[in-house]
Amino acid sequence: MKQSDPDRVAQTQNQPCSKIQSAGCSSRRANLLGSHGSRHGLLVVAVVATLSLGCLAQDAPPFEVSNPKHKKWPAEEASRIYASACDLVARRVRPERPPHLHPKFRLILGTGDDQVIRSSTESEIRLKSWNPASFAEGVVIMAAREIVSNDQVVNIARDALFSAQASVSVNELRQGR
Repeated sequence: MKQSDPDRVAQTQNQPCSKIQSAGCSSRRANLLGSHGSRHGLLVVAVVATLSLGCLAQDAPPFEVSNPKHKKWPAEEASRIYASACDLVARRVRPERPPHLHPKFRLILGTGDDQVIRSSTESEIRLKSWNPASFAEGVVIMAAREIVSNDQVVNIARDALFSAQASVSVNELRQGR
């Protein structure tokens, strides 16, 4: 029994990414174009191409990477750490309605020191080599900064300073300060 083109599209959508990517696109395109005309065939081709591009995009981490020294690093593990850190920050800061956090930054591998740099023009996590704990810490900082604005950071820092200056330790009282 011959299946119609919509049935083929439905089957293609349910296939894992590897099967879509390895399918012979040119022969599939020719069969689909020939069966119901060019307009319907082009729609099917567009759907298949979109699904294929979506599968390819899943392999890329959700942040930029610069690796000039070609250091080894596990992209899948980094993506899992990113997702977990963003989710945990969101749930800890606003447990009743956690926001969807998606911080944009560049991971730079092969630097002199492990650092997190965030300014108005750049956001970077710099690592000497792949270190999951340092990367997780950097992602947490980047995710938290999505929730807390620059003005809020300044206000919190000012309040922390005032609070520290307003309190006196027992040792300072003993010394007569």
